Amino acid sequence: MKTIISNAKGLAIALIGAILANYLSIPLPWLLGPLLAALLLGSVGQPLACHPCWRKAGQIIIGMALGLYFTPALVQAITAYWGFILIGILWSLVLGSMLAVLQYRINGLDWATAWFSSAIGSASEMVNIAEQHHAQVDKVVAEHSLRIVVLVILVPIFMEFYFQVEWSGLLLQDTERYGFISVLLLFILALFAGKIFQFFNLLNAWILGPLTIIGLLSFLGILQFRFPEWFIASGQLCIGWSLGSKFPFSFLKQNKKFIGLTFIFNLLALVVSILFALLLLSFSHVDAQLLILGLSPGGIAEMSLMAKALGLAVPIVVAFQLSRLIFVILTTRFFYQRSLHFFKSRNDQP
Repeated sequence: MKTIISNAKGLAIALIGAILANYLSIPLPWLLGPLLAALLLGSVGQPLACHPCWRKAGQIIIGMALGLYFTPALVQAITAYWGFILIGILWSLVLGSMLAVLQYRINGLDWATAWFSSAIGSASEMVNIAEQHHAQVDKVVAEHSLRIVVLVILVPIFMEFYFQVEWSGLLLQDTERYGFISVLLLFILALFAGKIFQFFNLLNAWILGPLTIIGLLSFLGILQFRFPEWFIASGQLCIGWSLGSKFPFSFLKQNKKFIGLTFIFNLLALVVSILFALLLLSFSHVDAQLLILGLSPGGIAEMSLMAKALGLAVPIVVAFQLSRLIFVILTTRFFYQRSLHFFKSRNDQP
């Protein structure tokens, strides 16, 4: 009963945050509103409760929403970006290495902690690998959490000011919406797909499972309508609420120097990524917004949500982020071992 009450309170505050953000015309209000509300209360010692099921539900909904964009025309458009996707994969290695060196040289972390906290991959996977190499897991979690929060807050602000976009004006489409029963049945199907992905221990099961099944049905022309706005908004609300509630404020109070420098490093990483994307644009004629979202060191759900809100080709952003994610997870141990010769000091743990 206590858990139910605390989660109901958290949901209510997250909803209020979303409504206020929408009223104030903040970009992606149903994502940023709950996130900022949770961060605000957490910073004053009143963190919002958020059961893991809420995040899973949000991921399923976002995966379903993204899956509808996998039409034959948009999937074919990915082929025009394969070279940039490859560059994005290599860029993730360069960017992660840069962050690791900064954490090691300036923040004084041991090399294992510096490397796995800076790898631009799935936070859960990096934590699991970091544990195996005796890294400081709490700092690995903190840096990945901070990086995602920085990206989710600052990228929409940059896109709005640099490209003069109007987020709310790009959300609506003149296509028929699914009814409640149809949405419920598709949600159950997506939940089942997520469970299958989780059973086989596949990457980002609760996003990619629903995205795969809905994307396949969309690609085959079986799904041609769109989900209602309240359904998409509820998914964003759950993601934002979860991100804000899981931010390690208790850890922050005891590690202010680490958090401060980590914030600066991740801000630098975002700026460098945007500058790198703009540099690439001078040699090509691809969509600037797509390239920036594709090269940003964020997550599949967050970056794809922004692409959806901007009316961009979501499958291309998914291809960028998913390719990087797979590359980092599969190679991070190898590059860590190769890097030990250059950066591991005598005082570091084995």
